[in-house]
Amino acid sequence: MLTEAEEVIHARTALACEAAAGLPGTFSAWREDGLLAVLATAPELRFLRTISGVTEENLPSAIRLAGASCWDGDPPTLVLPPGLNPPGLVPDGARPIAILPLTGLPPTGADVDDSPDLDVFLRILLDGYESGGAVTEFIAAEHRDPRIRRSLLVEGGVPISAAAMSSHGPGVLLGGSATPREHRGRGAQARLLAHGLAAAAREGHRFAVATAVEGSPSLSNLRRSGAQVHLRQAFRLAG
Repeated sequence: MLTEAEEVIHARTALACEAAAGLPGTFSAWREDGLLAVLATAPELRFLRTISGVTEENLPSAIRLAGASCWDGDPPTLVLPPGLNPPGLVPDGARPIAILPLTGLPPTGADVDDSPDLDVFLRILLDGYESGGAVTEFIAAEHRDPRIRRSLLVEGGVPISAAAMSSHGPGVLLGGSATPREHRGRGAQARLLAHGLAAAAREGHRFAVATAVEGSPSLSNLRRSGAQVHLRQAFRLAG
């Protein structure tokens, strides 16, 4: 299941890279020797520069690819499955991945607008992220793409939280999602998560995938929703 989940994440990242084609810099996602590689040249988006899909068998290929000239001297992060801790690489934190099986989830009854005005959706989403610069431009470009399904949680006629989802074969990718500071602490993200999972289950998808920062409220919501969290380990080349 972890392999399928990483395939879904890569497919969504490839979509985002295509959507960001008009922004400054280079965005690319490709497959090589069973590996899933992503390149983004903007310094603020360095967190996107990754090689995943790594196994014990293709680890030597992953290390060779990380040292290739395409990275222009700034090697990517190698994202390895739990338990794979090779010598000669420098640990660089965790990259959790949450996988939720989808079986017969009922509608939630939450007041959700699944066809929101694009500008309103982006305003709520970006207010919640509280980012800036190249990160904000990338998020906005990704979520303008028509392949992204956008939802807003509404209370008293006021949109208070945003979430997005995209379909990729047997799975869906949940993300991004954010709640502006003034509306936090009301369970908005948990309600939007339940709404998205129920919709994906009705459409026949087998599982949902999401990424989040270890220790974050988003990851806590995913665990409470029954997600199996894999604490993938990040590494970088020594030197």
